[in-house]
Amino acid sequence: MELIWGDRCFVCGIGNADGLRLHFDVDTERRAIATRWTPSAAYQGYEGILHGGIISTLLDECVGKLAVELGLPAVTAELTVRFLRPVPLERPLTARGALTEVGRRVILGEAEILLEDQTLAARATAKLLRSPA
Repeated sequence: MELIWGDRCFVCGIGNADGLRLHFDVDTERRAIATRWTPSAAYQGYEGILHGGIISTLLDECVGKLAVELGLPAVTAELTVRFLRPVPLERPLTARGALTEVGRRVILGEAEILLEDQTLAARATAKLLRSPA
């Protein structure tokens, strides 16, 4: 299957009016990526807390988008998330990720969500399958 990126990605697509439209800074040398975002009440789970599915989505995007930005189109095969602290709404957070291993078929990565005071709120490990060339 050929992977074709479009501008309607829920997290980073500028053409998706219902999406997050996040901008990511990519460090190709370090194989790392980061974004800052202040979630609104539209993304609430429990009162005043960011929904866990959105947290998982951010962590997944950090690894998947980084792979694409490095010219390694891949899809997530496995994502393991550890929720460590509630993520408050209306407060800035940082999502960042890195690739830890790039193989011929499998890419491994990790990502994390940091609160405004740099407290670790969630982390994930990911296994991606590279798209056949």
